[in-house]
Amino acid sequence: MTTASPSNPASRARHPRGGAGERATRDNIIRAALTLFAKHGIDGVSLRQIVAAAGQSNPSAVHYHFQSKEGLLSAVIDHVNEQLQPLQQLAMETLFEAQKRGNLTVREVVSTAIMPFVTLYASSYEGRMAIRFLSRLTWQRDAVGQSRLFDQAWNYWRDVVVVLHALMPEHSIDGLLHRGVMIGCTLLHGLADMSILSRQTSFGLDKLFREQPLQLFEQYCDFITGGLTAPTTPTHVDTAHAA
Repeated sequence: MTTASPSNPASRARHPRGGAGERATRDNIIRAALTLFAKHGIDGVSLRQIVAAAGQSNPSAVHYHFQSKEGLLSAVIDHVNEQLQPLQQLAMETLFEAQKRGNLTVREVVSTAIMPFVTLYASSYEGRMAIRFLSRLTWQRDAVGQSRLFDQAWNYWRDVVVVLHALMPEHSIDGLLHRGVMIGCTLLHGLADMSILSRQTSFGLDKLFREQPLQLFEQYCDFITGGLTAPTTPTHVDTAHAA
């Protein structure tokens, strides 16, 4: 994750002001913003709506604690990352231990690497909103949000790819990194849209979603493993046009 300079409002916004009461107000605003951003997008929510959802009567509360909407967005991203990072650290420790034992497989890397996101999603309503928020950041046109998301995701998936490359030396690091980015986006979008399964009765997915969610997880791991291990398609250059 990149670190903002001291003069950056987003950087100052990460340091809570005042005592316990002000910190509680700040946390309430962050959680309200997380839910509203997840449901309606960053541009679809006003600061007044966020303040009201946080139970605050002062319309200037966001500016007091975060200086701007950009500062609030940065604080929301930090809040989500604070929940994800311990899970990601545990996942990497698990992978490194399995790597030392010499019995690590590509599928085990996949299932372990995606587990932090699945765990966060399954942990609570706020966890589900966090995943929906990250999913929105991947495609919404917000330079600050996308940059922060990519920085954080890059650090984690880069470490995962290093482990993968030891198992798949026939693939280049860059190629695996590209696939890692696609895995991350597919995972976030899939989890964010998980509710569609509960309504898909024609294929029996609603029953599978309710009664056997682990089977869905295993199927996803199979799908991702197949994509990772697929051979790289050679790039053909049209020599006639190239000349």
